[in-house]
Amino acid sequence: MYLCTPRQMKEIEKNAAEAGVPYSQMMENAGTAVVEAVTEYCVGIDYAKGAVILCGSGNNGGDGFVCARLLSEMGLKVTVVLTCGEPETETAAEKYFALGGTSAEVLTLNDNIDKVFTLFAECGLIIDAVFGTGFHDELPPAVKACFSYTARTSAVKVAVDVPSGGNALTGEVSENTLKCDYTVTFGCEKIGEALSPLSEYCGEILTSEIGIPEVCMEGVKYLPKIIDERLFADIIPVRKRNSHKGDYGRLLNIAGSESMRGAATLSTAGALRSGAGLVTLASVGKVIDTVSAQLSEPMYMKLDCDEKGFIYPENNFDELKERLTKCNAVSIGCGLGVTENTARLVEFVLENTSCPIILDADGINCAATRIDMLKNTGNRLICTPHPAELARLLGVSTEEILADRFSAAVKLSSLYDITVVAKGCPTYIAGDGKAFVSFGGNPGLSRGGSGDLLTGIISGLAVQGIPLTDAAAAGVYIHGKAADITAEELSEYGMLPTDVISRIPLVFNSLSHF
Repeated sequence: MYLCTPRQMKEIEKNAAEAGVPYSQMMENAGTAVVEAVTEYCVGIDYAKGAVILCGSGNNGGDGFVCARLLSEMGLKVTVVLTCGEPETETAAEKYFALGGTSAEVLTLNDNIDKVFTLFAECGLIIDAVFGTGFHDELPPAVKACFSYTARTSAVKVAVDVPSGGNALTGEVSENTLKCDYTVTFGCEKIGEALSPLSEYCGEILTSEIGIPEVCMEGVKYLPKIIDERLFADIIPVRKRNSHKGDYGRLLNIAGSESMRGAATLSTAGALRSGAGLVTLASVGKVIDTVSAQLSEPMYMKLDCDEKGFIYPENNFDELKERLTKCNAVSIGCGLGVTENTARLVEFVLENTSCPIILDADGINCAATRIDMLKNTGNRLICTPHPAELARLLGVSTEEILADRFSAAVKLSSLYDITVVAKGCPTYIAGDGKAFVSFGGNPGLSRGGSGDLLTGIISGLAVQGIPLTDAAAAGVYIHGKAADITAEELSEYGMLPTDVISRIPLVFNSLSHF
């Protein structure tokens, strides 16, 4: 299942028009889809009281005109209210003039406010076709007043594509955005409709086809797919009976410091539980002592440390360089600390590694101080920033990132040709022109160490040769699903990242081919 941004939807519609589906036909199909949804799925409508269709001056209004014509032809008493004047687009004007052959009454909002408000109180159905997916401003005063009054009526309220006043990209809502009972959206759900607070204004979302061929979506870059079990199953390969540990990759995990030993434990355990064949933890002595007391499976590479317990790589570069030539993936950053020496270490690894690299936490923060080090990674890098880290990498404020994390992830991916896992709720993955979105996980993951575990899971998949963006998407799915299983057993309050580790096998076990 796809989500899409408003801009992507416009590209999809353009592709459809070029494939032989005229805009006029898509508008006709959209209006028809709304009427079919209203009559087949929407409950509680008193059709005897008639319908009021609020129409804007753009193409969303054109969809509303089609609704009005069809409902009128069905025998309903229909009133069309022009909230922003007569239609301004050619296609919408065509549908508007087609109303002339029906019994639908047409009123202009500004000239008939009292009558319109009376109709709101009396009707059984109100359809909002004022503003479409491109809206991202404040509602006009007259429309605000209209929606304010509409909200207090008992009529069933249905939005066409998106509730007017809602931002279909960011999920933000303007003052007096109409809270609807149903939203009939076209082609695929818009990304903002899945986000709060707009999701709370949509009511039940009904996605309707409007005649757009599937091929028109295939060429749209970064069109996000929702990660579900079926998609996860398609990504994870079936293991051969005669395979051995070398077939599942050699991972070098450079992680930890004396004050952050748990990060090394969690990331290493996550990689092992996700199927990596051989995992080597490279860290300082005290971290290795801690991790080896808990995990029997990894191998270890001891690195020198400075007086504060952070990795001091100066004496280890030759050995590291040799190790980097023998591994199939490298993860770096969990619990590393941000010092001049760790920044040099991250830069060294990025410059001397030809296999996939998973960069997280302090590795990201080190890279942010020398952002040019990302330029030579090609398409070998997975970066897993939370909003503040993503802001540092792009040189903007955290507030700007939080306003639109998806676009920020796509921007960073495009700038450096890398895969970006923009952590949050939801989590977005963007890379190689593809995008995914995951709604898995729960507030029980809001603890130190959860990100380290995610890095380990993604690394454990990437080292097996799974394409990087797919590995990142599957890793996010496993992390979220295992966390949800854990929360069911232990509660969101009581669960810990270490509890999630033991539930990872249950996620794999849920697939029929394992």
